Amino acid sequence: MSLLVWKSILHRKLQCLALVVAIGLGVAIIFGVATIYQGVSSGIEISKQRLGADIVIVPESVKLEPSLVLFGGATEHTYMSKNTLDAIQAVPGVRRATPQFFTQSLSADCHDIGTQNRMLGYDPKSDWVIEPWLKKIHKTELKDNEVILGAKIPVWTQNRISILGKWYDIVTVAEETGTTLDYSLFVSMEEARRVAGKDVFLGEVWTKQGPPAELISAILLQVEDSAKIETIAAEVQRLGNLRAIIASDIKNRINNQFTVLLLFVGGIGALTVIASLFQLFSRFYTLTWERQAEWGLYLALGASSRDIAAIIIGEAITIALAGSLSGIILGGVLYKISLLTLSAYQSFPFIQPGWQYMTLLSFILILFYTGLGALAAWLPAYQGSKTDPGTVMTRGEFD
Repeated sequence: MSLLVWKSILHRKLQCLALVVAIGLGVAIIFGVATIYQGVSSGIEISKQRLGADIVIVPESVKLEPSLVLFGGATEHTYMSKNTLDAIQAVPGVRRATPQFFTQSLSADCHDIGTQNRMLGYDPKSDWVIEPWLKKIHKTELKDNEVILGAKIPVWTQNRISILGKWYDIVTVAEETGTTLDYSLFVSMEEARRVAGKDVFLGEVWTKQGPPAELISAILLQVEDSAKIETIAAEVQRLGNLRAIIASDIKNRINNQFTVLLLFVGGIGALTVIASLFQLFSRFYTLTWERQAEWGLYLALGASSRDIAAIIIGEAITIALAGSLSGIILGGVLYKISLLTLSAYQSFPFIQPGWQYMTLLSFILILFYTGLGALAAWLPAYQGSKTDPGTVMTRGEFD
């Protein structure tokens, strides 16, 4: 039976190939869109939990796009006085605040850790961002020779990393957050300032803005539940020379943009698949008239009505299955290319979907479209199984 199905497909290979390509393209678009949307949705949700900041305060002179500040790992060597922290904490509605100090002029001996990666110093007394990872390794704070690597920092083969001539022990690799933290190397505040202070390329920065020991790069704020975030952001900016980035606004904007884009592209994919399935139905429906002689011969040779139905449905399932499988493979490639293209134009929170999600999605798509392929062949299979071999032998194919 399977041999007859295979020979029938090979006999009409151009028609079958066109159907496989049409189904494959539609499945690929849907797979790529669904995977990217899942990654963005997970990134937004995880970033809310991991970053835990309602507002991020940076110097007014930082002109970077807010999404780059929150999600891209980019920064500028622009700082503010550490005394700014006290003024911000005095704003009504601020529940807690923690400062950070970072520099992006990094080079790792023998390895390239990338231009988007930065060394981030944190304050263990007020921090709530790094604290969960420290608790997992049973530490309260980092020593000056210890570092936590962000999830998107290139992995080192040993538990040590050399930065600007100094070796650090890697105590752990942080979980992916979908935020700029994934591109950071976490060290103590004092160590980050020491590294930045020794960087000869930043000498002009310290001349203009003061010594690193008196500066910070950003302040993360959490507000009271009853407070209005927009009001607090406005109050902070009234302190002067500060820029308040409301995390939820940026996340909502990115989420809305991706929703519109992916629904549009996903709609195109769905229409492509629907068109290919209609084409599949049309092809097998015409078989009722085109292959009467073939089926009548099978029946005359002893084949049963069920055998004829099995051949027709088997062809449809084989074509739909081949299209779905090729679509999954092509969808994986489309996902990677789309992600790289989108990342080149905008930074956004993204957590790569796990193999469990991709496996489940692949299984659902294959099962769904293979089932639709079988359904498309049901009517031709039913009519073909009712073919009267005697009529075919005496009259030929039906009119």
